[in-house]
Amino acid sequence: MVGLVSQWGQQGYRPAPQGYQNAYQWGLPRSQAPQESWGRRTGPSWSAAPTTSTWNPNVGASPTRRWAPPQSRPEGGGKTPIIFAILVALGFIVAATVVMLLIQGGGQAKPSVPTGGYQNEDYQVPEATKNPPELPIPDTYEEAKQWMQSNAIYQVSLHQPVECTATPIDLENASTEALEKHFNEFTGCLMKVFGPALEEAGYTPVRPTVTIYSSEITTKCGEVPMQNAVYCGADQQVYYAVDLPDVIPSNLKNTNYIVESVIAHEFGHAIQARTGILVSELAWEQESSESTALSLSRRLETQADCFAGEFISTVAQSVSIDNQGIADISNLFYAIGDDQLSGDPNYEGNHGHGDSRQSWFWKGSSSPNMGTCNTFIASDSEVK
Repeated sequence: MVGLVSQWGQQGYRPAPQGYQNAYQWGLPRSQAPQESWGRRTGPSWSAAPTTSTWNPNVGASPTRRWAPPQSRPEGGGKTPIIFAILVALGFIVAATVVMLLIQGGGQAKPSVPTGGYQNEDYQVPEATKNPPELPIPDTYEEAKQWMQSNAIYQVSLHQPVECTATPIDLENASTEALEKHFNEFTGCLMKVFGPALEEAGYTPVRPTVTIYSSEITTKCGEVPMQNAVYCGADQQVYYAVDLPDVIPSNLKNTNYIVESVIAHEFGHAIQARTGILVSELAWEQESSESTALSLSRRLETQADCFAGEFISTVAQSVSIDNQGIADISNLFYAIGDDQLSGDPNYEGNHGHGDSRQSWFWKGSSSPNMGTCNTFIASDSEVK
């Protein structure tokens, strides 16, 4: 797969797509320097896409080029084989996450077992792997549209509640070894919640590894800066910077499961990758006008926010998160909205305004139905 990252943090950061690179940022508007293109200017060699210039989630959509605020993009050249093209885009997908944070430290009394017990207790959580199977790739733009709007995952509901037993730690003061152990345990909780749903929908769930880094590193998705947490589609793995807590709003630093909610957002991109939603969105985004591509990107990002909300509500009882705790976590999603980070209430970004991101997180936390998070059929006003 290719490189693509969703990052959560620094305003304007967006590695230029070259070879297997492309980046999605988790909390900030993306920027992109015009460099060598993998074919994104021309798109994969699928059957022709509609030629209109406005994406309509209920009609056909349109491509012509891709987002890239605030920098311009090169126009370009010939067709590229679909698998290479899309895969290429997929690489950096992911997910970034700059405002990833710290969980609360300190032990808490073990919550009582809910009436009826926890769900998915018999699910065999797979081991994390560095050799994941390839991601599904659509054959045509029409199929890509169907995968985004009518995906089988939308017909599935999560089993609730689920117990998460990952041990809480003080993320600000933990050692690199402790951080790596914690987050690799935490992916087990994410798999326990979403793995059965993916299987029910006919997909192959994959558990990523988490690599902790203390200085900028180069991945298959390209260079990843500090103060970030990233899901790289090129290798389907997660990377976490030790200084992430530095970018967390001070009033949220002690919120239980703050950082986990961002990791859940990044895992949301992994769900999109395994179900074909991610690569399908990329295919349309690469061929769309600037405004249309931004809208598509916002739909992708707010869907990941929604998945994060579903995860938090699913494990809330087992990790002692009450309604106020969920409300506090939602404030993080508001704080990393494009308008909040840019300081411009009219900013047209690729992640969504704070109230939009917060709203989708709330929708997810209020319903176990994966279809609740189908942002690709939502009105434009819901993904602004």
